Amino acid sequence: MEAKIIPFVPYLSKVPLAVWFSAPVVAFAVFLFVRGGLRWQTLKNVRGPPHGSWLCGHQIEFYRQNDVGELDFNWANEYGGAWKIDGCFGRNILMISDPSAIRHTIHTMGYGYPKTRESKTFTGLAFGRGVSWAGGDTHVRHRKLLNPAFTAQAQRPFYPVFRRVAAQLTSQWKDKLQEGDCSNFQVMDISRGLVNTTLDIIGEAVFDYHFGSLDGREEKNEFSEVFHNLFADSNLFPPKAAILFAASWAYWPELILRYVGNLPFRQFIRFKEFLTIGKRLGKDLVENQAAAVDGKKRRDILSILVEANKTNSKVDRLSEDEVLSQVTTLLFAGHETTATTLTWIMFELANHPEDQERVREEVKTKRLKITANGQRDFTSTDLESLTFTNAVIKEGLRMHPISPWITREAAVDDIIPLSEPIVGVDGKTMTQIEVVAGQPVLVSTCAYNRHEATWGEDSHTWRPSRHLNQEMKDKQTPIGLYSNLLTFAGGPSGCMGWRFALTEMQSTVVELVENFDFCAPADNVKMLRTPVGAIMAPMVEGKFDERTQMPLGVRPL
Repeated sequence: MEAKIIPFVPYLSKVPLAVWFSAPVVAFAVFLFVRGGLRWQTLKNVRGPPHGSWLCGHQIEFYRQNDVGELDFNWANEYGGAWKIDGCFGRNILMISDPSAIRHTIHTMGYGYPKTRESKTFTGLAFGRGVSWAGGDTHVRHRKLLNPAFTAQAQRPFYPVFRRVAAQLTSQWKDKLQEGDCSNFQVMDISRGLVNTTLDIIGEAVFDYHFGSLDGREEKNEFSEVFHNLFADSNLFPPKAAILFAASWAYWPELILRYVGNLPFRQFIRFKEFLTIGKRLGKDLVENQAAAVDGKKRRDILSILVEANKTNSKVDRLSEDEVLSQVTTLLFAGHETTATTLTWIMFELANHPEDQERVREEVKTKRLKITANGQRDFTSTDLESLTFTNAVIKEGLRMHPISPWITREAAVDDIIPLSEPIVGVDGKTMTQIEVVAGQPVLVSTCAYNRHEATWGEDSHTWRPSRHLNQEMKDKQTPIGLYSNLLTFAGGPSGCMGWRFALTEMQSTVVELVENFDFCAPADNVKMLRTPVGAIMAPMVEGKFDERTQMPLGVRPL
């Protein structure tokens, strides 16, 4: 008897459309379950908070915490310098605050722990394909071109710009305070003034361009307006769908990820607007760099970059888009981050009047000394010699890192050492952690900056004098670029503009403390370090809709 062959195609035509559409989703879910559930079994003995849902893990509570670090501090206190949290789609994430683990990850292994695909995609969307976005050989090429512009010698001519613009902020604030009773403290949001100050500094020093943010015409400044609250408007308390969508980028082909920014979502629209305006400004600036002023070469950072790029070989030369992306990257990295750090330093001085007065006395003593020598203003060397003032800046950088986390991913199978053993799920101590290629690693900058073995048992307390303790410094594992802090990151991907930012902060703090007295507002508002994407912003508790602000009591001296 001959077997009867039943065609399969007619049966396929009867399958409901819902099943057809759900099949790829189910297949993707199975793929994620197998990949997330089986591939990172090397972390099975690493402890961490109770498991979250397979779909979202701990990411919802992580990205929606009101105060940056509140989860990191609790987890580090309970599990030690390394712990495991659940990412989206069942993916395990290794978090570390242990000094040896961090040194191995961002220093020893070099580019062995590159940015995750999600982080790299976000950086490209926010700032373009500049040095912050680049990785591996591309990053080496970018840094090689930018390094000459960020040496101590190259930045020395910018110091007068820092002092002049800071003095302009003083003049603006004094005029504003004159409208009220100058004998009493008046509440003022200092954050916007500091953002405008750092924008004007970065404009003149980096681009030889006058933004005029402190001229009282910032409403006419297209760039200043598009940048204002860019991250807060785009990434404050992201919805569940946005978190899942960003997490899925880990599995998308690179070619498709390039077009994510074209989607009509609020954060992509804001970032695209910023990039469009920033690159248009950059193009105008680059085209004007060829013109010499009075026959002299321009020495702003962009001019040095353009000049170096022209003399490079074709292999090492940056494309036009890469050069323009340096403009948008430097605009953000050079002013928003510094302004936020300055905001928190002034907040701490307002809340610690004894430290504020000590800084003021130190500045006054130095001022009398240089005046007696016929010197009109401080030099950069003078600022470096202000021991306690610099300790205050270091403590501000330690307590309030603008970028609370560093995202990395193991490129190869590896073993991460620990300076302090942790207890595993099996109850045994672990002195190292095995990871496999592709393992996400989240370096907790905020938790390391408050690591007790590194900074003392009172690491969660404001105490600038800790940075004057040489014995403490001698015991530390070398990690950070400045004072062993992780705020400027470290290793080959460390912040190359840290010297620029530091001198900018020194100039501004000295200027403000010498001219104003600061105190906490009378109504005792609670300030929060609110996460907005990869950075944090100062916001008032219960007033998140008002976005970034720092209300302090201010009166002229």
